[in-house]
Amino acid sequence: MIEKAKTYALIVLVCIAIGAMLWGWYKPAPLAVQPQKEYVVAPEQKIVEKIKKVLVPGPERIVTIEKKVVSEKLDLPDSIKNDDSKQVIANAEIQPYKGKTSVVTILDTKTGEGQTITKQLAPPLFAFENTKEIGIRYGLSTKADRPREGVLYGRWTFFRVGNFKLAGYGEINTSSEAKALIDTRYEW
Repeated sequence: MIEKAKTYALIVLVCIAIGAMLWGWYKPAPLAVQPQKEYVVAPEQKIVEKIKKVLVPGPERIVTIEKKVVSEKLDLPDSIKNDDSKQVIANAEIQPYKGKTSVVTILDTKTGEGQTITKQLAPPLFAFENTKEIGIRYGLSTKADRPREGVLYGRWTFFRVGNFKLAGYGEINTSSEAKALIDTRYEW
């Protein structure tokens, strides 16, 4: 009875792994929102896209950050630097996070000052990931016949449940061994 349960659990795990690998392989990769060398307009969150835009009375003046200085310090694109109708009212730096971050820029209509607020969104419990890594390890070994050892390895993470990740892992080492494994790990 226990052996049968183990067999069914293994079959389910293998089916999830194969399905997740196929999903990660054939699903198109999402476009990067923020390239490293240039500014781009951040897309609106889907929940906000359909909300109606309304006009409200504004302040007589708006407080901005000195455009010439901020343009140089932040290396803003020419489309903003050279357009007097575009002014910088707020700035923020968002720390790296494995999930998504919601960003909202607010204008106080009484004072005319802008402010950017952020909130880190909790990642979903289940997710199909598509992250790959390859690397080389080299170092000392306790084997008498091979005091130095090297490993060429690769890992493809394709499924996540909470902080548990499921991946395919392979390696070739200097001991003439090759391995293909399912890798399960917990990250925090």
